[in-house]
Amino acid sequence: MAKPSIYLTTPIYYVNDKPHIGHAYTSLATDVLARFKRLDGHEVFFLTGTDEHGQKVEKAAKDAGEDPQAFTDRVSQAFRDLTATMGFSNDDFIRTTEPRHKAACTALWKVLAERGEIYLGDYEGWYAVRDEAFYGPDELTERDGVKYAPSGAPVEWVREPSYFFRLSKWLPELLRRYDLPEGHPERIDIQPESRRNEVRAFVAQGLKEFGEGSEKLDLSVSRTSFTWGVKVPGDEKHVMYVWVDALTNYITAAGYPDSSAERWRFWPADVHFVGKDIVRFHTIYWPAMLLAAGLPTAKRVFANGWWTNDGQKMSKSLGNVIDPVALVEEYG
Repeated sequence: MAKPSIYLTTPIYYVNDKPHIGHAYTSLATDVLARFKRLDGHEVFFLTGTDEHGQKVEKAAKDAGEDPQAFTDRVSQAFRDLTATMGFSNDDFIRTTEPRHKAACTALWKVLAERGEIYLGDYEGWYAVRDEAFYGPDELTERDGVKYAPSGAPVEWVREPSYFFRLSKWLPELLRRYDLPEGHPERIDIQPESRRNEVRAFVAQGLKEFGEGSEKLDLSVSRTSFTWGVKVPGDEKHVMYVWVDALTNYITAAGYPDSSAERWRFWPADVHFVGKDIVRFHTIYWPAMLLAAGLPTAKRVFANGWWTNDGQKMSKSLGNVIDPVALVEEYG
């Protein structure tokens, strides 16, 4: 009897700078599982790639004196080269600037809009450009008159017109799915257990504080303050919030929106490997968008911790990263 097919993904890596050892590690963990599952007789689809839109990339390209497309072409190639240097066995390498991906994002947006899951409003809040994320006042710390996100990124107060996704509508369903028994086909499995507890508490606290259906819990999903992104269909003054664009990559590579595509049989993904700093996006925003679009959710999200250097989180923005290519050249 044929064993079930397996779909494994790395996060798609952000191209504001060259790859560091944290990227190599997450891809290596995914590669180990992909190779094991192939040896065990499963057909495996292993995806990696690069996330190339957003305000942070637009700024990095400007700082480098390059056009954003030329900049992303150059930096994305460094990530593609890393897969060859490390000998990873990925079956596809996706870029969010590819036509197939823009088409998938546009299709998903249209489905959500047609189902009444997106509406136009105004957004204001504390925003970290480095994280491409908004944070609540209770999540911030302040030093020398500057407010910081939990990641250490500085935040600024922004207000702009925005489309919103009705995230609040799906939070009770997410809680139900987090709590389903292991093996249940609708369960959203978050590992390790500490991450599951974190995510569950975050969702439950939001519902307790604001109540089911509160617009305060909805997700801002477009921007007008920059232009480097996928245009919102029917309103091109807006570009899609980078996380809507980025997360869609997992179904783009499976052939979405063509349900007859040869690769669509791999969806839903069996495991999304991610770093702990992006677990909220993968376990709250992403499954909610899929449910709203009438699509199955990924079965498991596994979040590894941060690599540290002298006790500090390793980060391209902080400049304390270790180059995996240099390590390979020295040690093999």
